[in-house]
Parts: sequence; structure tokens; C-alpha cells
Amino acid sequence: MILKNKLVKNILISIIEYSAKSEKRIKNVEYVRGLYRYPKKMLGRKLPIKNITDKTDVLVFAAHPDDDVLGLGTTLYRHSLKNDNTRVVFVTNGSGRDGESWNIRSRESKRKTVTRYQEAVNALSLINIPDENIYCLGYPDGGTQRYLKNMVEDIFMLIQELNPRRIYVHCIEGGHNDHDLSSFVVKSVCSSIGYSNIFEWTEYNPVQPLGAHKVKFLPTKFNKSKTVTIQITDKERELKRQMLACHESQDVEQFYLQGEAIRKAKTTQVEKEIFEYCQIPKTKLQPIIKEISEVLAKIPSKAKAV
Repeated sequence: MILKNKLVKNILISIIEYSAKSEKRIKNVEYVRGLYRYPKKMLGRKLPIKNITDKTDVLVFAAHPDDDVLGLGTTLYRHSLKNDNTRVVFVTNGSGRDGESWNIRSRESKRKTVTRYQEAVNALSLINIPDENIYCLGYPDGGTQRYLKNMVEDIFMLIQELNPRRIYVHCIEGGHNDHDLSSFVVKSVCSSIGYSNIFEWTEYNPVQPLGAHKVKFLPTKFNKSKTVTIQITDKERELKRQMLACHESQDVEQFYLQGEAIRKAKTTQVEKEIFEYCQIPKTKLQPIIKEISEVLAKIPSKAKAV
């Protein structure tokens, strides 16, 4: 029995080491090909935040171009009606599913990135969010797990520089690893600097398909905040359809009936939350969390909540 347990343990260790080496190899390929060299050479990166003097009422962190509309389109439209100055940050460049940008022609990766960004600009223009308020951090779609240290630095800098009154981000719900890791990083940074006015939205998860008309957060013991279900009017529904239609390359117009629900995010138990819901195996999550914790520990003590 002891030998059997030892054998199983050794197999698990081998799998983890192989997986880690695979991620490292992919990251090396991405660097050598010139796709992802942080911070100056990141495919699709658009981060012109210097000399910004106007206020930021709403700051959105969406994993991919189109997540903002699917999960938050009507909510953002209502912010625009109040003349709130909204900025949207896409964590990934949307260059391909499962992080394929490293494994296809550079020209094709760049084409996809340009297309996805322009589609997002077109969609958000329908609710009066200008292109200068739309950013992209340039991380690989499906490959955020390889760049978490850099993500912490970017997100900390954005929150400090833009000084938002309110932040929106995905909830952690096991629908997509990029969603969960983006949420984990944003909420971890907010926790470190004492920022509390952060809200999260639900999109899709193992029991809630994309396009669900009535969306609900997964039952959780980590967040008892009241859920605000957005009652979408026919006019707003048509606007959401038009916005999704702008994301032509993704064929998401069909999901225009997607509902919206938000709640106040909790940042005090975010590690337990990601262990509970994220689809990444716990054995792989442990080094990820340790890596992020090390970077968070280096955030200047003078950094203050906005």
C-alpha cells in the first residue's frame, strides 16, 4: 500500500513537472518569435495611459474582447446614460483559442488581434465609449497562466494611475481559465491596496451556458453579497444584439439574450474561491498562487486605495 501511494505520488509529480515544462517551453517560443516580450513587445498591447487628466468613473477588466458586452453590455450602457467616464481593459488580445497564437503564423496572430480589438472598439462606440478609453494588455488568449506576474504589475499600475470610482471584473466560476485568473489577479491587487468598490459579473460556467437568459451566480460560501439582476428592456436587448454583432469573428450575436447580474465582490477569501471553482487542477494552482503572492508582497507599502 505504501509503495502504491508512493508510485501515485511520483506520477502526479511527474505530470506537474511535465506540464510546467510545457508551459515554459511555450513561453520561450512566444518570446523567441517576438510575440510576447513584456512590456514593450506584446501582441496587440494598447496601453496609452500617460497624461490622462479626466476622471475614471468605471474601470472594466474583461478577459477577452466580447466578454464586456456579453456579461455587462446593458450595465455599461446605463453608465453611459449617466455620463460616467468608462474605460475598458482587455486582459488578452483574443488572438486565438487555447493560446494558439504561439503555434500559428505571426501574420495570422496579428490579423486576429487587430480584428478583435477593432470589433471591440466598434461595439463600445455604440454606447459612447471612445477608442482612447479602450485598452489591451496583450496577453495570449488561453495563456494568461504564463504571465501572471506581469498581469499583477499592469493591473496595479492601472488602478493607481486611473483612480477609478468603481471596478468591474469577472467572478470566479470555472467557465474559462482566463476569466478566473483575471478575476483572481484583479481582486488580489484590490485586496492588497485596500480597494473595496469592486463588482463582479457572472457569464457562463459548467451549469450555466453562454447565452442563458436568466443568469445566476453559483452558490458560494465565500460571497453573500446581494445579487443585482439587470432587467433588460426590449430597446436595451436590441442594443446588446447590435453590440454583439460587431464581434463578427466570434459569431456571438446569437447570444444576445444573455442576461446580466452583478454583485459586490469579496476579496478576502479569493484564494479559497479560486481553489473551489477554477478548472485548473489544484496541483497547478498552488504554484500560480504562490507566484502571485510573491509579486503582491512587493507592492509599495505607500500604495493606497483610491
